[in-house]
Amino acid sequence: MRIVILSDIHANVTAFKSVLKDVESLGQVDAVAILGDLVNYGPRPNEVIEMVKDLDKPLLVNLWGNHEYSIFGGSLDRFATDRGRAVLQYTNSIITPESHEYLDKEMEHNGRQKCQIEGKSFLFMHGSLDDPYWGKFGIDKMNDERFAEYDYVISGHSHVPHYVEHFFASDDATYRNKKRTIFINPGSVGQPRNHNPYAQYGVLDVESGNYEHRCVWYYVKEEQKLFSDSVDKFYKDRLTLGI
Repeated sequence: MRIVILSDIHANVTAFKSVLKDVESLGQVDAVAILGDLVNYGPRPNEVIEMVKDLDKPLLVNLWGNHEYSIFGGSLDRFATDRGRAVLQYTNSIITPESHEYLDKEMEHNGRQKCQIEGKSFLFMHGSLDDPYWGKFGIDKMNDERFAEYDYVISGHSHVPHYVEHFFASDDATYRNKKRTIFINPGSVGQPRNHNPYAQYGVLDVESGNYEHRCVWYYVKEEQKLFSDSVDKFYKDRLTLGI
């Protein structure tokens, strides 16, 4: 099982197209996992949703992120700035009824999903365990014993990629009383924030354990031209530097 892991596309069609073209170069891919935030910030939410509908690989995971949650009435107080609240209102004004229905009917509303894949236990989540939409999850939270039951914990939301192998204490002499949990964040397709403006995603081979973090060039200026003047230029400008 080889899984493409996508997160935080944020209505950036140009970046998403480049990622899908890169996926074609990988050879066999069995499934796709989407960790949330298809929409908002970027100028083309409806087009991104149509592209997701047209994916030719099964969607193993398709989670709501905090932006889908907010589209459906989540508290606007969680946005840090007025410009964040304003861009959500703009996105709400351009989302079609068909896109709205897709977000409502075809995506997992809980912001997280557990599953078994090839005998491995997975937890997919957008944010964190205690706050699946908005929770900020990083290295400082990985020693939480609640993660010990999983072989993989795969999260999004931060827009900053990571791959960490963490070992919990375990009563298992065969493995020298250690239990490994692998934490992965694929970064963001449409709005990276790790000072790398390339569109980013991950590819996991469950059998071998091989994980690739992939960074794909796309024509940032092409997407920036499409931003409405109704959206604070901050969201357009940040794409240039990946901030």
